[in-house]
Amino acid sequence: MNAEPHFLAFETGGTKLVAGIAGRDARLSRMAVVRRMKGDKAAESFRSVLEVAEDLLADEGIRTSQLHAIGFGFGGTVQRSTNRPDLCLHEEGWEDVDVASELKLRFQVPVHVENDCKLAALAEAHFGAGKDARSVFYITLGTGVGGGFVLDGQILALGDLGETEIGHIVVDPDGPECCCGNRGCVEAMCSGPGLSNFCRVLAERHPSEWSRSALAEAGHGAMPVGSERIIRSWEAGDRFAERVVVQALQRLAVALAATINLLVPERVVVGGGLGTSSPKLLSLLGELIKPMVVPYFRQNYSLVGSTLREGAVTQGAAILASQRAGQPLS
Repeated sequence: MNAEPHFLAFETGGTKLVAGIAGRDARLSRMAVVRRMKGDKAAESFRSVLEVAEDLLADEGIRTSQLHAIGFGFGGTVQRSTNRPDLCLHEEGWEDVDVASELKLRFQVPVHVENDCKLAALAEAHFGAGKDARSVFYITLGTGVGGGFVLDGQILALGDLGETEIGHIVVDPDGPECCCGNRGCVEAMCSGPGLSNFCRVLAERHPSEWSRSALAEAGHGAMPVGSERIIRSWEAGDRFAERVVVQALQRLAVALAATINLLVPERVVVGGGLGTSSPKLLSLLGELIKPMVVPYFRQNYSLVGSTLREGAVTQGAAILASQRAGQPLS
């Protein structure tokens, strides 16, 4: 039987549910991932990820009495004053699930709920691409687009419902409608689903160019086209795919340059399935950002890809649990 103190970590995102276990140093030792079932709402997702966590503990021979704290990364806004999920734009019902109370009742330890992107930033700052930087801004390009800022190893928490909502900066007032209700947000064009939707918009605006594209030929003109296929076609030199990617990244660059001018992070880390899909994407994004950053800040930051990738949020949840328990990180 393992007597080492442990932390339990959770992630609920747009497409996946994750549970993980970390030891005294807050580094994840095991993770288990399940995909959300189509049509599931919050209650079903919460039950699924709880079952995964209980199976992990049983497999590792870890008793509840060995847990010190739990971190929970939520894919939406979190009301910090009540320690509860507030709103998820990709899955209904989380505002009705008292995650912290239910987990505390089950495991008898403190539970700390935080937005997933803030936790990913925390993880990258301690164990990933932001290590050794005093300030780290993290942006995820995945099912949604979100951000988090870490200063001196701690999440910069400025508001009860969060901060650094880079995904909902409006960068194109005439752009596609966003799931938040506004139009032309970064997320509406630069998330995985957003890039697919932006492809459809540009196909309608440039029908002749679209009809000659390998994207139209492969799908017989059908919409939507998945973001991964758009990226691969762009890398292969398709002109219409280049239009889609470049115009999306131009809009993302506006928001990121403004973020750099406001926060002056030493390290900007790009994560998420789309964000880590292509070194070429990261390189072009860096080129587009630089001219819009105020000249005297241009040498103060570096733009890098996530190294923790799919494990960043869950790792961050473990770190948050460890920090709140007063456990030093190694």
